[in-house]
Amino acid sequence: MTHLHIPDGVLPVLVWAPGLAVALLLLLLSARAARGATRQHVAYQGALGALVLAVMAVEVPLGPLEYHLTLMGPVGVLLGPAGAFQVAFVASAILALVGHGGLTVVGLNAVVLGAGSALARPVYVLLVERLGPPAAMACGTALAQAVSGVLWLAVVAVGMHASTAGAHRLGLFAAFAFPLWLVGIVIESLVAFGIAGFIARVRPDLLPGRTGAAGEPS
Repeated sequence: MTHLHIPDGVLPVLVWAPGLAVALLLLLLSARAARGATRQHVAYQGALGALVLAVMAVEVPLGPLEYHLTLMGPVGVLLGPAGAFQVAFVASAILALVGHGGLTVVGLNAVVLGAGSALARPVYVLLVERLGPPAAMACGTALAQAVSGVLWLAVVAVGMHASTAGAHRLGLFAAFAFPLWLVGIVIESLVAFGIAGFIARVRPDLLPGRTGAAGEPS
């Protein structure tokens, strides 16, 4: 529940336009930060982006709602904030073209997903020596999903602020969505745990922190 499936015309311009402006600015800054990246790193980032796009396009039944995995926690750990934001922006744009949210919310989706993923690597690096890669990536992913979920709810709240009735509906919606959001955090964290365990066995050099690697393949 960290990806806004909101069609065009629902959110007012004063909500989605600043989000798009911020996303484009962050995209520019991330491109400057990634200047000088090797071909191997670009290919590696592209492969992770394709994986994110694939899992986000798959709908997982979760009660009366459908949940989409994002993998933005593991991607944030493996690529760092700049690379993860680029993946979030491109994936959001492509998904919008196939009906997973409108084009006007591409910026908001990139900011929501990117903000969470930016925290995943610092948390991982902080905890990896103590907990090991699987648990550290799971913790980083849990925080990433929690932050993205709060931002997601904030955007929905802004879109429903117009009336008292809207505020009441928002309260009911939040009460209904909160337990599903927690389930989503658990699912993403468990997936991240498995991913980190696999990478630690086959390519530990891709994991930052413990081996001193920065997430670039050799």
